[in-house]
Amino acid sequence: MSRNKYPEQTREQILDTATRLFLQQGYEHTTIQNIIDQLGGLTKGAVYHHFSSKEAILNAVAARIFENNSLSATWQKIAVSTTLTGSQKLTQMLLAAITDPQEAQFRKLGVQLRNSPQMLRDLLYRSVEEIAPTAFLPVVEAGIADGSLQVAEPTAFAEVVALLANLWLSKLALLCTLCEPTGLDLAPLQPYLDQL
Repeated sequence: MSRNKYPEQTREQILDTATRLFLQQGYEHTTIQNIIDQLGGLTKGAVYHHFSSKEAILNAVAARIFENNSLSATWQKIAVSTTLTGSQKLTQMLLAAITDPQEAQFRKLGVQLRNSPQMLRDLLYRSVEEIAPTAFLPVVEAGIADGSLQVAEPTAFAEVVALLANLWLSKLALLCTLCEPTGLDLAPLQPYLDQL
């Protein structure tokens, strides 16, 4: 058996096919065999050479989506705006998360996090350890400083916003209820919530 001269191309072909099937059928309704059947002659062994499981393929698909994600750049632009209060910045960041095409693509994957503990754990970790302190905390602190947010524990608030935004983005009513006493107005998000 000859060795594949282009293993990265094979890996990308698997990911392209898996992404398309996950978007069309949902993660839960896509099998490894479905992916193999769409690979034009690649064998099950070739797929398992690159990925140990369907979940490993999903993790690679998600990593690829996040790697090319423009949301961080959008958030950074919002965060440095001199015309918005901290509360308005936070609202605009959540709005950007809802309307970002790459985030919408990830949501379309149909991942049921309760059935994917590894992915849930990774998402929770990323929310608390990466997103909250780098994206939300500076904006929350700016809101406290400009008086647009009344938050006693800015770090905890930023973590809760990050967790809720990541886990229940399509059900932001809970987030709206929790944020109301802080001064954060999420009403501009309502038209988008109904579309999710």
